[in-house]
Amino acid sequence: MGDLGDSTARTGPALQEGEEATLPRAHPVDAPVPLSVGRLPTADEAPDLAASVTQSSELALRRQDAARARGFARLVIVLCSAGLVSQYFLGGVPWLRIAFGVALVALGAVALRTWWVARSPIDYAPPVARVFGSVAVGTSLIVAWYLGVLSPAPMLVVLGVSFFAMSDDRVTAFGVPALAAGGYALLSALIAGGILPDEGLMPALSVDATPRFAAVLLVPVVMGLAVWQARVTRRATLDALDRAVAAMREMRTREAQLEEANRDLDFLMRMAAGRAGPYTGLMAGKYAIRHLIARGAMGEVYAATDTDGGGDAAIKLLQSGMLRDEQLVARFLREGEAVSKLEGPNVVAIYEVGTIGANGAPYIAMELLRGHDLGWHLRQRGALPLDEVVALADQVARALEAARKAGIVHRDLKPQNLFYAQQNAAAPLWKILDFGVSRLAGSSGTLTMDLIVGTPGYMSPEQAAGGKEVTHRSDIFSFGAVLYRALTGQPPFSGPDTPQILYQVVYRSPARPSQLVPGLPADVEIVLAIALAKDPSERFASALEMAEALRAAAKGTLDPSFRVHAQTLLAALPWGHSSYDESEVEIIEVSTGH
Repeated sequence: MGDLGDSTARTGPALQEGEEATLPRAHPVDAPVPLSVGRLPTADEAPDLAASVTQSSELALRRQDAARARGFARLVIVLCSAGLVSQYFLGGVPWLRIAFGVALVALGAVALRTWWVARSPIDYAPPVARVFGSVAVGTSLIVAWYLGVLSPAPMLVVLGVSFFAMSDDRVTAFGVPALAAGGYALLSALIAGGILPDEGLMPALSVDATPRFAAVLLVPVVMGLAVWQARVTRRATLDALDRAVAAMREMRTREAQLEEANRDLDFLMRMAAGRAGPYTGLMAGKYAIRHLIARGAMGEVYAATDTDGGGDAAIKLLQSGMLRDEQLVARFLREGEAVSKLEGPNVVAIYEVGTIGANGAPYIAMELLRGHDLGWHLRQRGALPLDEVVALADQVARALEAARKAGIVHRDLKPQNLFYAQQNAAAPLWKILDFGVSRLAGSSGTLTMDLIVGTPGYMSPEQAAGGKEVTHRSDIFSFGAVLYRALTGQPPFSGPDTPQILYQVVYRSPARPSQLVPGLPADVEIVLAIALAKDPSERFASALEMAEALRAAAKGTLDPSFRVHAQTLLAALPWGHSSYDESEVEIIEVSTGH
């Protein structure tokens, strides 16, 4: 910043000219702040949401088990049907052949019932899976005896073992595979040992004793490995789900904390409104100073009455303790000088700039605004729809064009400095506030002693780097950053501290907007890419050109030359990439002038 500019603008509506004049009536201090549709949860709601997330995860597991059961049941029905058809061609011992057919019919019937029940995850309870598993084990033993214990039949048993081992019911998960492995081991051992008749289609006794008993031992081992692999897979799934639930809880908690912070912020913004301040009762030129509208770290805004015409006004003053700082006083007066050069509906109208006779305090008399700044709207809504952002861009661009023609660079465009002013019967208008760190084109030196000025997340690379010329194209970059925030719900550049943010501004491209807002037109990304170009000469020539391009992009009629230009920029520095190897860049502290 700017010391005064940021102190008055950063705190949002509490420090904007006249904004809080209507807030005590619209939002009493002890009343909850209304939220838009899709609002963040309150702190009290967060635990219930966390419990809801847990319940949802449990239901997801039930659905997963039911879905797997339906799929496996269908597979079993197909295999049983194929087995019944094939037995007419396979032959074999009559009694074993009949047992084989009966077992397949029984298993097919149970599988059909399981498939029917599993259509509803709530109805697919452990008893259903246990019955299915028990019948499947019994059938597998008869199938293995009929086809031969050393036939490919055990492969189908391993498939079933893997399915049942994934069950959430531990009796099913371990009991069914244990029965299958133990039953097969016992059956094959009795047949291989000659105790039971070896009457299968592929006799085991036709194989030499050593490979025969090796196969008898190997199959249960493979089944055991299948159980282990299935449990490892399920455990990994549960761990991932637990982490997702924990992340969701943390997100809900943070959202609740953010909502609570938003309410506290709005509360603090309203605290000063309507109260008497140090300047109450004094005269600022022809304006009688009334109550406080807002108070910041360095500045105060009062409601006032024009004693000549009786109209309302807002009086912006430095806090009395800041009057000894000559730089602050000079910068304060500079703001009035800068804005007074501008004319247009999208710039706050300045009525008078002067000093109070009683103590020499400088003041700026301006129009009294009612409404909220963009920062307030974004806190309540997260992001704005494209058509609203296009309308905002059109109006702000007109103000920036007026500033450009007057040779003024704002240097601190951000959501808190764009005010949506309600105008009685007239349509609301976006207005630019706070020219406290503005710079007149062609002026030598600044009142900020060449320190970095502006708000880190929205300043241009040339401002962040320091020592470079700041022009109206610097405001275009900041304007693009504001539009990015309004469209995506996220600032383009953020970090844990100011040096990290400044590094991103200078060297890094923000995340691709359509990744944050699916469905955002590609041409809108083109406009943002040009506005956020690191080289000022690569940006739009003016804010008006940028606003016109955004409107065309929203309609799908963007000039193709902009697309070509943006493709060149993105080829050099794609979305989400840095122009330096971040592992080799050391972030150093810089003086920001705040």
